[in-house]
Amino acid sequence: MTSTPRIRANRYSVMTLEWPKDSGPLDSWLRLQCDKAPALMQEIAIVLKPAIEHTASEIGEAVDLLDQLGIGLIGLTGDPQHRTVADELGLAWLSSNNVTVEADTSRAVSATSPVPDQTRNSALVIEGPVRSGVQIYAKDRDLVIIGQVSEGAEIMADGHVHVYGRLRGRVAAGVSGQADAEIFCLTFEPELVSLAGMYCGSDQIPEELWSARVRVGLDGTAQKLTFALMG
Repeated sequence: MTSTPRIRANRYSVMTLEWPKDSGPLDSWLRLQCDKAPALMQEIAIVLKPAIEHTASEIGEAVDLLDQLGIGLIGLTGDPQHRTVADELGLAWLSSNNVTVEADTSRAVSATSPVPDQTRNSALVIEGPVRSGVQIYAKDRDLVIIGQVSEGAEIMADGHVHVYGRLRGRVAAGVSGQADAEIFCLTFEPELVSLAGMYCGSDQIPEELWSARVRVGLDGTAQKLTFALMG
């Protein structure tokens, strides 16, 4: 029997590079990220989100820079006025209207039950393993995973992230910029850690913290991830 092409709704890990107009030189910042996590920057897929004030020529220069650094750019997003720029550059346009903002638990055994939190809405609680390929996002609240997070899975929250099990996938807390958010994990073996826009790959995690009970936060400047053993 001859096989035929088909379209499937697979999930891949894609990150958005938000580029404020008043930020420092993008060239310097990107080169610093490549120096900090070279393997990670070669593997991730990027969607570029320029500020509304960025001109077509500035966006074109940024696209060229990403290509020079070997960072995989798959398209542009942001203000609709930049859609023509994407067309001119031969890039895909990803409308923000299509962004998933709620948890997808279609491939995980899950049960949600509210957990009181004085500072945020009730936490999103997922009970059971989070399997490879599943992406979960707890918008405007904390995320609690009771079970293992497999390699290739991605868990994210605007608030804290708690993993009561082994974490082997990608984890992000403070997704909307909350610098006070933290990550708590019983068995810490992540592919990638992100907190309020700061991130690191598995190769940057201190060896003594691997497979340990770990708490991740930001330092006083909110510019560096800090790792600590939990008792």
